[in-house]
Amino acid sequence: MAKQISILVISLLILIVGGLWEVNYLERTAYYLMGDVDSVKNAIENNNFDVAQSNLKNVEHTWEKMRFTWNIFVNHERIDSLENDMNDIKSYIEAKNTEDSVIATKTLNKTIFEIVDKQKFSFEHVI
Repeated sequence: MAKQISILVISLLILIVGGLWEVNYLERTAYYLMGDVDSVKNAIENNNFDVAQSNLKNVEHTWEKMRFTWNIFVNHERIDSLENDMNDIKSYIEAKNTEDSVIATKTLNKTIFEIVDKQKFSFEHVI
């Protein structure tokens, strides 16, 4: 009986530590990605679309490094939404549409924030 209880306790500890690591990882990488998106937004607001395109390539490069791990932890529909938002920004920058580009960067940051928020443990997410 004691062996079964110890296995249960160890399993629970592994589950809790893994969950905490996951949320911590997602938060760290999300804020890094959101910082890159903010640099795109700042370039767009200054009507510097060449710099915005360059910064968007940095966002895409950062996302490529994060994508594999995020796909393990995050619902694929949310990942698709994030990638669609990135594609929207790219098309608006190519069209040099300032207003829609800024709105799309805000939408992307909101999507990233919501993804991380939904991964956090709360009783709202369980029900």
